[in-house]
Amino acid sequence: MFAVGSFEEIVRRERQADTKQVVIFLFVRPTGVLNQDIIKDFEYIHYNSAGYCSIYAIGYTDDIDHDSSFKAVESVCNNEWYYSNRDYVWFKNKLEERIKWKYSGEIEILILQNNPGSENSLNFQNYVAINISKGLRDGYIDSFQAFMESLIRSTRSKICPEQVARDLANDRIRIKDIISDAIMDCKKIPTPVKEIIKDRIFYRSANTFSDH
Repeated sequence: MFAVGSFEEIVRRERQADTKQVVIFLFVRPTGVLNQDIIKDFEYIHYNSAGYCSIYAIGYTDDIDHDSSFKAVESVCNNEWYYSNRDYVWFKNKLEERIKWKYSGEIEILILQNNPGSENSLNFQNYVAINISKGLRDGYIDSFQAFMESLIRSTRSKICPEQVARDLANDRIRIKDIISDAIMDCKKIPTPVKEIIKDRIFYRSANTFSDH
């Protein structure tokens, strides 16, 4: 898990990656009790996801030379993390220019894949956006923590060397399968996953809107 303020920083980092893997953008501002509880889990998520997927906390930095727009929020892996609404909005706007995804304004994650060694180091062709707040309200998921645990577990089982080798031909990781497994594993109510993902406020994909 990484603290990141800019879209360009993620692009540079993923261009240098050694392997194909899932990339997750985590949108959570330090407001409200639920948001604060999620931020307190950043360190656990960092260790739990290491080697399986890259998770980027949008609008955060661990750079001690940050500017005055950043405010201290949490210590992660013995480093102080800081948050900036300005950088959060900059990133959100940049991403909305890149794809026809629109930020919900709530707790949200966007799942895509990288392209190691490629000039276009982020692949948005089969991305999925999940509105965590909507999922909690409607009982689609039991908790943010349970969903992230299931999501990371799913990346471990799906993005194995054999799976990556099979997917190299079409250059796609099966993002939808990963998300479906995660929802199935942690859903609160016995609603079929195929019905849950029809909710276009909760679940949006690259096929919902056409990219620019």
